[in-house]
Amino acid sequence: MAERPTVPAPDLTWRLTPASVAPAASVDYVLRLRLTAASVIGLLLGYYAMHNQWIQVGWVGVFTVTVAGLGGVQDLLEGWKCDRWLRFAAALILALAVRSSLINSPGMTVESFWRGWLGTFLLLLCHAQLWLVGREPRSPKWLGLAVTLGASLTATGSLLILYMLGNEAVFGARLENWFVYGGWNTVCTGMTFGFAAVWAGWNWSREQSSTRRLTWQLVHVLLIFSTLLTMSRGALLALSIAHAAWLLPRGWRTGWRPAAVFLACILAFQFSAPLITRLAARQVAAKLDVAESVVTPEMLSDGVIPANPAARVITRADNGRFAIYKAALESLTTWQDWIIGKGLWSANDAWSCSLWWYPEHLHSIFVDALVRGGITGLGALLFTIAWGLRRAWRLAVEGEGLWFLLAVFGLGGLLFDGDSAFSLLSIPRFETLLLWVPLVIASARLQASGGPPSTPARTLTHQVT
Repeated sequence: MAERPTVPAPDLTWRLTPASVAPAASVDYVLRLRLTAASVIGLLLGYYAMHNQWIQVGWVGVFTVTVAGLGGVQDLLEGWKCDRWLRFAAALILALAVRSSLINSPGMTVESFWRGWLGTFLLLLCHAQLWLVGREPRSPKWLGLAVTLGASLTATGSLLILYMLGNEAVFGARLENWFVYGGWNTVCTGMTFGFAAVWAGWNWSREQSSTRRLTWQLVHVLLIFSTLLTMSRGALLALSIAHAAWLLPRGWRTGWRPAAVFLACILAFQFSAPLITRLAARQVAAKLDVAESVVTPEMLSDGVIPANPAARVITRADNGRFAIYKAALESLTTWQDWIIGKGLWSANDAWSCSLWWYPEHLHSIFVDALVRGGITGLGALLFTIAWGLRRAWRLAVEGEGLWFLLAVFGLGGLLFDGDSAFSLLSIPRFETLLLWVPLVIASARLQASGGPPSTPARTLTHQVT
């Protein structure tokens, strides 16, 4: 199996020491790296423009098999050899998977077993690819362009289809990403568009060219408004926390502009909401062939932007989340449940049977970690996140705050939503994007910049080109 070369092609910016290797090997490594980057870009685009997660998985699978066929297995193992944080995260994920396989998991089926291991393997594979690509200094530009372009195009397309062109179009309806499942639910849409909005805002704040700054600012505003149009409180909370976190690494002087734009967007949305609601009522009346005065706010229900979004956000019920969390805690009835949990692949009936509806998942990766992995699993997850945040913070202090901001956004969103942090395959799908993408790339970039010590045999050093 081909080894990673000690000297890359001229267009690479990272090398191993000492130097000297055949040019052909360098070309092979460049090709493998580009194919891995294409795999990661497809993974990220899957959250915006791929109809379902199996297309996303297929994309990653095809590129992974190709890279492996070109001798890239050792490349993918590099992160676990060099990065202690990445090794710890992988050990946690594998430990919970093994525990779920060997120790009683109530209601586990053959399908949940193989699907669980597949999700675990895919998550670890994505960790390896994100780490390998993320240490490239140009990766924020490549990946950021994919995320922001994918999000802005799908947001624009969804607005056109769901507000004007579709057969059931209603102007002012809560926005869904039409390109995923033909209408991804508003929470998932808000989380993914909000994530891209933070990335676009970072690019705007760092851009030097006035033309490109204007472009990034327009994308930032578009994605903020798209997130607000979903009326997802989790996404709004995450956006608020992320824009507040902009002020932390370098202070008010560098962080006030994105925060000011965010506040301006919220105010503009609040003041324009009555007009949006009125237009929606007019369109609904036309579809029902009734007078506009007949259409009441109750008829529009929660499917249309309300005339007072702020009041709706504050007064809207918790959608049963606290009932879910209460049921989750009450399902932990033995010392084994509390210490090591019920297992990743235990049936949801173990906690949902006391509820009056079936919520499909626990709506918090932290509550899920407690139920599936017990105090041990939750504690290990919190430690992994804290360690990863610390590494992202070190980069932020040095001037690369993107990954810290994205991680803060993700944690804010996953506090009251999300399924599992330990699988790529989940019902909401967005946990890997919000949690692992920023933390893994931050760890890779800190490692490559000469941060914490890595495995001595294959130390990475930075080469300025």
